[in-house]
Amino acid sequence: MISVLIVDDEQPARQRLRRLLGEHPQLDIVGEADNGQTALELIERQQPDLIFLDISMPVMNGMQVAKQLNEQPHQPHIIFTTAYDEYALQAFDVDAQDYLLKPIRQERLSKALQKLKRQTATAKSAFLSIRERETVRRIAIEDILFLHSDQKYTEVHLANEVLLSSDSLKDLEQRFSNDFIRIHRSTLVNRQHLIGIEQEDNACLALIKDSQTRPEISRRHQPDVRQFLTANSA
Repeated sequence: MISVLIVDDEQPARQRLRRLLGEHPQLDIVGEADNGQTALELIERQQPDLIFLDISMPVMNGMQVAKQLNEQPHQPHIIFTTAYDEYALQAFDVDAQDYLLKPIRQERLSKALQKLKRQTATAKSAFLSIRERETVRRIAIEDILFLHSDQKYTEVHLANEVLLSSDSLKDLEQRFSNDFIRIHRSTLVNRQHLIGIEQEDNACLALIKDSQTRPEISRRHQPDVRQFLTANSA
């Protein structure tokens, strides 16, 4: 399911879009907002995957919302909805996925959703965004050695540094299930970097390429790790 937020200051426009989106069972509408400020508050709480964002709104317009989202760790996909075509170039300057002119037609909406599906199939799992002070860093998934849960943060271990992500380990496992293997309730290892296991006293440890750290493999997950290594050495 793709969680969706509708943002438009006109109630009839929100109702029409909700009706059109209702014909796409893969979409889950998690909320509506009638201005940009309310939208940002809802986005922080709901963490939607996709926003249908009107441009001309009171309090804060859609372009201002998009610019703020570009600086946030959680960056939902944006499809702009507007009655004016003059904003098209600005829309793509803020990395919008698409730009729909009102009145929105079902055929055009379907094309936008198909385009989004094709793009996210390859791009969504390629990077992890991490906020650092006033900037956001995009970390290539292939550069992450392993992830370790540390209370309310997740440690992102790279070859030469450790970063902190506000995403939970569970959420990261769901988003990047093809890239990581769970070796412990608190640890995910990048499949590309897991090269072996080692016994030390009563502990089973993971050997990770380009890392001196050897995270512990829990008894529960040892069979999965052994099976993965066997399959990849064949």
